[in-house]
Amino acid sequence: MENGYGLRGCRRCELFFIDPYPTGVERHEKVLDYSYEDVELLDPASSYAGQKLYYERHFPLIAEECREARSVLDVGCGTGNLLERLAVFPHLRRVGIELNRNRAAFARRITGCEIHEMPFEEFTSAERFDVITMVNVLSHIPSFDSLFNATRSLLQPNGKLVLRTSEMSGDAGKWSQLSWGIPDDLHFLGLRTLDFACRKYGFTVSRRIRTIYSDELFRTERMRERGRSVLRNALKLSVAKVPYVLPALKRSYETVIGNKHYLSFIVLTPSSVHLENRELQPNLSS
Repeated sequence: MENGYGLRGCRRCELFFIDPYPTGVERHEKVLDYSYEDVELLDPASSYAGQKLYYERHFPLIAEECREARSVLDVGCGTGNLLERLAVFPHLRRVGIELNRNRAAFARRITGCEIHEMPFEEFTSAERFDVITMVNVLSHIPSFDSLFNATRSLLQPNGKLVLRTSEMSGDAGKWSQLSWGIPDDLHFLGLRTLDFACRKYGFTVSRRIRTIYSDELFRTERMRERGRSVLRNALKLSVAKVPYVLPALKRSYETVIGNKHYLSFIVLTPSSVHLENRELQPNLSS
């Protein structure tokens, strides 16, 4: 149990999901006010500083997928650093979605872009985008049906859905992730979950780069990124200041835990048909 929630797994699609599973309305209300215990209410400037550290490492891969695009929708854009960096492509129309009003206002100010304050599943537009990005967002959207249906309605037929998310083997245990982030994270992908989802919703995995979790987890830059846990922020900063501690922690983690968890860069493209009609809804009996 973590914060009053358990974690269950689906044997068929390998999805991990929290139990009890919140409704979409419950989830979005919590995202708006961050009413969890032990949560640090980061001001937009601090959140933006963390985004800058993150995208210094991860922007090049995203930029590759946007190079030929005419429009991009960044879902969960936060304080807007990805949209800001994408201005290197002067032909690219940039639009964001961010539920938190303070971060949305900050993103508008630094990017000059349209930033919509509504759940992605409820966003409608006559415009179709060449690229939709979801960076560390997939685990927060409560309905897979709504997510992929919205993606299909907003994405060009030859467009790309660019994901940055985690994937885990079915035997991953509590310490594989160290902190599961429950209930901030609602579900966690197994190694075969997205392949299952693609068959159901009519997508193809056109690119997948898996990075071993420990290679990212114990980087000094990651330790400097502030999350929403006061305790974890303080601990990470302390660890990062001590020489040789991070390499030693990495070796210990890999020895004890092994490689069961990956941080993945994934590009999905729409396919012409839905090959399966199966439910992929975390709170159902599958």
